[in-house]
Amino acid sequence: MRKSILCTFAILGISLILVAGCTSSTGTPNTSASSPGAAGNAAAGQEQVVTLVNGTYAFNASIYDITTTALPSGRHQVNIFVTVTNAGKTPVQLRWFSTLTNAEGVSFGGVGVSHGGNGAETPPLMPGISATGRDYITIDSDQDYQTLSKGTTLTVNFVTEPSNNQTPVSFSTAWILDPSVFT
Repeated sequence: MRKSILCTFAILGISLILVAGCTSSTGTPNTSASSPGAAGNAAAGQEQVVTLVNGTYAFNASIYDITTTALPSGRHQVNIFVTVTNAGKTPVQLRWFSTLTNAEGVSFGGVGVSHGGNGAETPPLMPGISATGRDYITIDSDQDYQTLSKGTTLTVNFVTEPSNNQTPVSFSTAWILDPSVFT
């Protein structure tokens, strides 16, 4: 009985979001935390799938993998693989840019910077279809890289690629990363 009441409230809540036409991010209840450097913004845990919705588009996003590579001269490349699944009824193509923010509020990457300024991109996704894209951020020093192991938030800014003269739609979500990624 209690489970069915909770499901009813969850469906009503999702319906209100869809009717309002606003962009939102949801994760598993009771597991989100504040993003470092962005007080008041909730972020999902690294293993969580988030759902991003507006009046036209809906998709699920999750971190598939994060790897790091040491580069010459103390630089590091953080490879960020995000999987998106079209959960809506409209085909969608996405581009996204990743930003890493350490516990001190210092950010690396971002729009026009990650992946050499190009970000990551999916092919056009029909409803129910998934794709994984790779974005990357280059950290210029060992010292900056080491700060990431003290607490890091990954923020991903998605935008729909316009088709048929549609206006692009922006979405944003954040995940708190496991510090072991950077050790």
